[in-house]
Amino acid sequence: MAEVVREARGKNKNPVGRIVEVSRRDTRDLVGTFRLSDGKATVIPEDDELKRPILIPDNKLQPIEGGETPQPGQMVVVRREHGTGPGATPRGRILEVLGDPSDKGMDLTSIARSKGLKTAFSKQIEQHVNSMKPILLQREAGHREDLRTQLCFTIDPETARDFDDAVSLRQLDNGTFELGVHIADVSAYVEEDSPLDLEARDRGTSVYFVQHVIPMLPERLSNDLCSLRPGEDRPAYSVIMTIGSRGDVRDYRIAETVIHSKQRFTYEEVEAIIDGAPHRYAKTVHLMMMLSLLLRRRREETGSVDFDVPEPVISLDKHGIPYEVRPSERLDAHRLIEEFMLAANRTVARHIVTQNATRHSRARRGKGKTAPTAWPFIYRVHEKPAEEDVRAFLDLLEGLGIHYKVQGELEPEDYRKILGIIENLDFKDFVEKVALRSMTKAVYSTNNVGHFGLAFDAYTHFTSPIRRYADLVIHRLLKRYADGTRPRNAGRLQDTLQQICEHSTAREIRATEAEREYTRLKSIQFLSTKIGETYDGVIAGVTSFGLFVELTHYLIEGLVHVSAIRDDHYDFDKENYQLVGRKTGRIYRLGDPLRVRIKGVSPAERKADFTLAG
Repeated sequence: MAEVVREARGKNKNPVGRIVEVSRRDTRDLVGTFRLSDGKATVIPEDDELKRPILIPDNKLQPIEGGETPQPGQMVVVRREHGTGPGATPRGRILEVLGDPSDKGMDLTSIARSKGLKTAFSKQIEQHVNSMKPILLQREAGHREDLRTQLCFTIDPETARDFDDAVSLRQLDNGTFELGVHIADVSAYVEEDSPLDLEARDRGTSVYFVQHVIPMLPERLSNDLCSLRPGEDRPAYSVIMTIGSRGDVRDYRIAETVIHSKQRFTYEEVEAIIDGAPHRYAKTVHLMMMLSLLLRRRREETGSVDFDVPEPVISLDKHGIPYEVRPSERLDAHRLIEEFMLAANRTVARHIVTQNATRHSRARRGKGKTAPTAWPFIYRVHEKPAEEDVRAFLDLLEGLGIHYKVQGELEPEDYRKILGIIENLDFKDFVEKVALRSMTKAVYSTNNVGHFGLAFDAYTHFTSPIRRYADLVIHRLLKRYADGTRPRNAGRLQDTLQQICEHSTAREIRATEAEREYTRLKSIQFLSTKIGETYDGVIAGVTSFGLFVELTHYLIEGLVHVSAIRDDHYDFDKENYQLVGRKTGRIYRLGDPLRVRIKGVSPAERKADFTLAG
């Protein structure tokens, strides 16, 4: 971080400033390529933002741990050393030799290490986890509700190895539904403030790459002891909701349970059953689909926004080479599980809010009594978008010929209406992405300000403790508050939880960046086999130097440089997101369809160059 003094505006009207003080330096270890030239050793960072080579002094160029010495062209991890004066060549020392760039999995390793992701657990933690024994559920029968006779099952991606949520459903005699969302009870295995817990807290979240995962918890826990595997008794934490015919949660209970999953379904298998395929549990699946539609309609009535932006799905061969890229498909089976998880997360959050309100109200009615301290909790919050972002989004819609008038402040209902307007337009996916970018990012917080996008007054993350640390903490809090006891040192607990919120949010952002970078790399590698071919695309960005075009089928973005548009000289109209030809008056604007040819690809720079076709 640095203090900047604004001095003037440049020729392009962007502000110009001068750095006067560096208050905090980036302390990340970097990944780069080792070079040796004229007796000088340097490391060229992979990070595009760090253009300058890092000099490795002779006294720092020594065999690292294990006796390995870096060879020219190898990937290494380097730690920068600060303290040199302004403009001086940055210096550092090599911590680790990763290997040759062509080694299998090196691209994933370099991205993970450059983001500071730990790819392995310590031997001590692995030994501790491997020595763990399954919980003796007979000993826990006194405080766990036995649901093993109920029909419940998991629905996950085909490649999933950890199953942290199962669902059950039955229709009661009065016509209401009893929906059970059963979550792996990770807190029964991970002791608070233990070395394992501190490691999970530091990681914050699992990170999902194409066909690979860096887990938050060791596999012995995530894929075995805690995983709700079919045919095995497992401890769970369940939210059991009674839901009316309009999708309203009329009653609920939150309980520690024992469950026995009867089936491991994939999304595709459930989709086939929804479409009519026979199965012994087909009746329950169809009942679940009906309830999910009721829950979704209920959300829509209150203005909840339902984005459906496709993401690239990449297939790799055994060598890690991409051979297929296609848009993701959102199935009814996906929506079914999403609605059930939303209902459970919302119910848990409202449970805490209601309990706090009830306790406060009782205290106010009692004379001379001090108002009770609220139960500190972790919420998933989503604030309203900034006014300037809303205006930019509405201006973009105007440029696309969509005139939408906001009455008062922009509400979630406005986004839902806009998505309805563009549902059948060619640039639907593009506008949905811009709409998403116009919103703030959801974060963790102890201060419940609601969730704007979902139009929920309270929301949390309860359903994925195997892969999100915040969910694990929420399970512990619910157990702590189950008997209604006022928490000790509530102020200290509040501060601790807020630190966990901020750290978990930062780790989530880091994970997302790493996942996107790896997806981008594999997409560009795939595109390198398509040079010279022609595809349909949509203009996804307009700048003074050209057009960013996203290929419609592959969802891969590349640049048509302005110098490659040779029929005219084009000026950048920033206000209307378009390039305008001086002589021809031809306009290229956001959302326009465009046919392009793949000109060149650079996987190292994660870049693709296109030219206009025809």
